[in-house]
Amino acid sequence: KVEKVKLKLPEGYTKFSESNPRYPPHKEALNYLFKRGITLDIIEKYNIGCTMQGDYSGRIIVPSYDEKGNLNYFIGRSWESNGKFKYKNPTDEKDKIIFWEHMIDWNKDVYLVEGVFDGFFLDNSIPMLGKHMSTLLFESIYNKSKGNIIIALDGDAWKEAEKLYNELNGGSLYGKIKIVKLPKDKDVCDLKGQINDYFYEMKY
Repeated sequence: KVEKVKLKLPEGYTKFSESNPRYPPHKEALNYLFKRGITLDIIEKYNIGCTMQGDYSGRIIVPSYDEKGNLNYFIGRSWESNGKFKYKNPTDEKDKIIFWEHMIDWNKDVYLVEGVFDGFFLDNSIPMLGKHMSTLLFESIYNKSKGNIIIALDGDAWKEAEKLYNELNGGSLYGKIKIVKLPKDKDVCDLKGQINDYFYEMKY
């Protein structure tokens, strides 16, 4: 048997709440977050940190935990505008985890978003880490969800959002799937989560 290596946060990861605010990289990373509308409360809620060491040096780190509180994934986002790669993520298969699983209240409405930065602005959200839903997420929604499921993908992903709506809107979920149609050049984090004006009634 091949034993799976336990996922760990990157070398040097430090939460902003525990970092030296006078340290220049700390200030640069924090200013980047502030410019994107991410507040200190959000930073604390999601354990956001950064690192200047190892393979993830120069990146903001957003961890995710499973329903038992174990680390199951993390996102590494460069705060440099001219960085070669915006994101650097673990090699673990993201389709086998649910991001922020430990924070999901399946009795409430759940928002499906593309990226982590979108998820910061909507309560009880699940970043799909892309435009497509994994089998694990589909089965979890179908078996656990008690409230509405609100699809809030980026404005340029309307076809993918429609497909997702049709996949989910059946069986016990019929009538519980809502969809948001954003302008093509906007996403949830651009609107800081203010999406009430963009709910769209699907007619099939």
